[in-house]
Amino acid sequence: MSEHPAAADIADIEQRFAAAGVVLVPDRKAGAVESAQAMLAAMHWLRQPRTAAAEPSNTFSLVKAMK
Repeated sequence: MSEHPAAADIADIEQRFAAAGVVLVPDRKAGAVESAQAMLAAMHWLRQPRTAAAEPSNTFSLVKAMK
């Protein structure tokens, strides 16, 4: 099994929020940053190398569904 990526630092997460246009409210900033770190740490489970044929978009066909 591969190593887990290092947790993103607070400056990187704040930059991601700013790029998305999200303004962090001071009262909730700590929780938002903590949640973002948890999600970024879990991304290695979600993003796995796969071929285009394995993508979910290729599993449904309107042509087949109409028959």
